[in-house]
Amino acid sequence: MSNKLSSVTYQYRNYKPDQVLTHTQLNETIAYFEDQNRLSRVALTGVGIIHGLTIAKRATETGDQFVVHQGVGITTDGDLIVLHKQLSEEQPKENIISIEELSFTHFRVFSDEKAKYSPYFYEDEEQIPIWEFCNEEDNDALPLAEQENWENMNFLVYLESYPKSEDICGDINCDNQGIEQVSKLRFLMLENERIQGLVNQDEILSKSLGIQQLIGELSPIQLMKVVHNGQNTTSLSQIDKLYSAALENGNTLEDLGKGLHLIIEGFGSILEQDEDTINLIEIYNEHVEDIFKNPSEDYNFFQYRYQLAKDLVNTYNELIIAIKKFDYFPNPKITPFPKHLLLGKLDGSGFRHNFYRSPALGSFEKGKKGINSLIKKLIALLRSFEIKVDQGLRIIPNGKRKHNDIFPSIPFYYVNNEVLIQNWGLAAEVISFYYGMGNNPLLLEYDGVDSYLIGGHLGMEGEDTFQAIQSMVSQFGLEFKVYHFDLSVNQNELKKLFKDHPACTSTGGVPKAGTYILLSQENKVFADLSLPYRIVDESGLIGSSHIKVAACSYPWISSLKYLNNLSRSIKGSVRRSGIQPRNYRLVVNSYSINENPLITGAVTLEIPFEEIHKRRMHAITEALNERFPKGLVFDFDESLKRLVITRPYDDEFKISFSDNTLSINSPSYTYTQEGMEKSDKTYRIDSIRCEELKKYRESTYVQLQNEFAPIEKDDDYGAYTGKWKLWYELIDDLMTDSRFTGENKPRIPQSIEDLPSSVSRIIARVQRSLEGSQIPHDLYLTGDWVNGSWASIEMINEYKNSTNTNDTIFRFLNLRSSLHKKDQATKASLVVVLDREIDRERMVTTLSPFTELVDVYIEVPAVRNQPRTIDTVIKLKL
Repeated sequence: MSNKLSSVTYQYRNYKPDQVLTHTQLNETIAYFEDQNRLSRVALTGVGIIHGLTIAKRATETGDQFVVHQGVGITTDGDLIVLHKQLSEEQPKENIISIEELSFTHFRVFSDEKAKYSPYFYEDEEQIPIWEFCNEEDNDALPLAEQENWENMNFLVYLESYPKSEDICGDINCDNQGIEQVSKLRFLMLENERIQGLVNQDEILSKSLGIQQLIGELSPIQLMKVVHNGQNTTSLSQIDKLYSAALENGNTLEDLGKGLHLIIEGFGSILEQDEDTINLIEIYNEHVEDIFKNPSEDYNFFQYRYQLAKDLVNTYNELIIAIKKFDYFPNPKITPFPKHLLLGKLDGSGFRHNFYRSPALGSFEKGKKGINSLIKKLIALLRSFEIKVDQGLRIIPNGKRKHNDIFPSIPFYYVNNEVLIQNWGLAAEVISFYYGMGNNPLLLEYDGVDSYLIGGHLGMEGEDTFQAIQSMVSQFGLEFKVYHFDLSVNQNELKKLFKDHPACTSTGGVPKAGTYILLSQENKVFADLSLPYRIVDESGLIGSSHIKVAACSYPWISSLKYLNNLSRSIKGSVRRSGIQPRNYRLVVNSYSINENPLITGAVTLEIPFEEIHKRRMHAITEALNERFPKGLVFDFDESLKRLVITRPYDDEFKISFSDNTLSINSPSYTYTQEGMEKSDKTYRIDSIRCEELKKYRESTYVQLQNEFAPIEKDDDYGAYTGKWKLWYELIDDLMTDSRFTGENKPRIPQSIEDLPSSVSRIIARVQRSLEGSQIPHDLYLTGDWVNGSWASIEMINEYKNSTNTNDTIFRFLNLRSSLHKKDQATKASLVVVLDREIDRERMVTTLSPFTELVDVYIEVPAVRNQPRTIDTVIKLKL
């Protein structure tokens, strides 16, 4: 059998009136249109099973039936496969396709002698064993029950095509009839070992199976989650280690590298063969090594390296999805399955053709471009990553791509890179941290904004950055709240935050309507965290409780006349020397309450002269209260013309101001509960006037709980802070110490032979005495000897006075002495379980000689299934 598309006719003739036509001319015309029809199916639709053509077994009263359901398929030779059956015996060549299924009750041996479908049905020019489904009325039909194990065979539909022999024309020749071209659908079954021969010749199916196998190996990956708490976020090195450990322990970057290797090896045909793609694995490994494996500084901003890893993972997962969707098979060859379609097995296994669609049915070029763009993005992410300090604070809107193609935005830890911008997302333009002057995205309204990216703040002054973010929140109407914690000052407050809000996470910004947490060390910004919701200040709760309040009045550092002149200057003549100021510049040099600093550096407040002109001193006091909502309450008494500071009666405070509106060398004024000083000297003897006020607020006691309730204290009220944790760490370390592993006796004994001789000798004496008493019993070892916290005479004598203070046993013995006040060896703790209560008195007599050497407890059998103490503890049966 020759395939129709093995050779294609690309020309035909136009006929003239009354022209005598030859068979060549007619056949040429037919061949042209038939070839075009077949090519249209293969090139513009695809090949394989488009839908249906499913198979099943149906049990009936007369026996099993093989059922094929209606469907559509296209062979690689362009044949359209649709189920049909003969219209009637009177019209044998007419068929109908409006059927739902074909069913068969019998089978017979199939002979391919007419079509000679080679090489598919032949091995060494011999036809392989094939059986055809048929029905009872067909020649040589046998019931399906007689075909052994037919349900486990492989099934296919075969379009048998051949020219009918000329000798059937009869006495006259066939010149006036032509040669009939026969096409019959045959439903065949093959044994498992034979079907593999068809698969081996099927380039499309083999490729499809290979792709499916590769895709099965390409599973999405995720980073290990990082959870902040009061123990792991107390220093820069801890935070670095927290994120680096998440990357290292999860093996995510290694898994990503392996996945990229599979993609390059298995999908090279759809990847651009540029230098970067060819060398993708080398580029990836080199940058991963530099960025994640070889940090060069004491603090390496691993929080943001983790964000890079998250972007790499997300891009890789997008790449997997894009590859899975890319199921096009352009330009299929004719040879894979020119006249047959594989239907699989009844149980759903076996080989079955899918639909291998043409690029014309989808976005072939777009999908291919998307895959290559993701590869380029991966490389650009690695090449563009760079942590810079003191860049200058910027906030940009961010969102999800499904809501707006312009999102997500490019964060600050990627330098401006044209390749990254081109391959970042779907939109031609994206919002980047490095936007040009005059293009501030906060001035525009974008659909789909669900968060904000914040950058350029690393290495800047903490208090200045905090104030700048708050100003931008107010200026641009941003929907999030800001907190600032300095590790050198606010450790307890930060611990409480983590305790109350354990969902703190690193996003490189803050969700819309969330909480942004700025972190600094010695007033230098080094990191940030966020919460997906806005923290509600408990101090704002309404209620009633008693608080004793002191309201004290002081002179202000600037006279009212001076303030009036400043506020009017914006409408008067321009200043002759220097720059004409527009704002009253108040610098808060220091601020503490009960020696607890509220700021870690100088804070500058800029109050516009227009506000002072309208509201005089109240514009200044309001600015102070808004900037320090958890501090002293500032007000101005118009009748006394004095500043009023309100505080809890017994609290002590210290706040220092400078008026730097006209000069940065202005003197500093310090206010305390005792009075007022100017440049560390008493300003005025009568500068302070106080009165006692009484208020009732529930929030006072909420505040007391927040500030004074112990956090993570142990049972010794903080006297041994951290020592209990170290105690359990040392116990764990001893378990794996070389002196208790290998050929040495283990730290947790499994038998009496594992105990130090000083203890095993004593227990052996007890055992001999118990055996001599002939009292039925069980003997157990419990306590420190079975949980690993014991100290033997041998340990104490060898290590107690060791000069190696870093030795684990030395540290364990010293901490044991400090925590437990124990310097002697651990006594054996023995539990004797009696079979009968009546034996208790005799057992007490038997064990009384050993009470100085061991701790002995006696238990009796359980009563009414009540649990015994021995059933609830760790123990070793001796």
